[in-house]
Amino acid sequence: MDIRFQYSKKAERFLSKHEDVRSEFKKDIIKLVKNDHPETVNYKHLKGKYRGYDRVAVNGYRVVFRFLREDEIVVDTVKAGSRGDVYK
Repeated sequence: MDIRFQYSKKAERFLSKHEDVRSEFKKDIIKLVKNDHPETVNYKHLKGKYRGYDRVAVNGYRVVFRFLREDEIVVDTVKAGSRGDVYK
């Protein structure tokens, strides 16, 4: 199973400064996809403005994303940042 990650410009800029958050995010997505202890991932479906998106909390930061395709898993990351900033 191939997992491909796409990042928006904002998310890429944030994650390039926080490589630890990027690596933990990738590990969490792999756990979710492979169903390998997904209960250890701080994962949630979002409502309201971000309906249809999901988020993963990593080290006090939030990464907002969505799964684009099922056959070849593409993770489209739209925002990443601190808890107070990411939902604005």
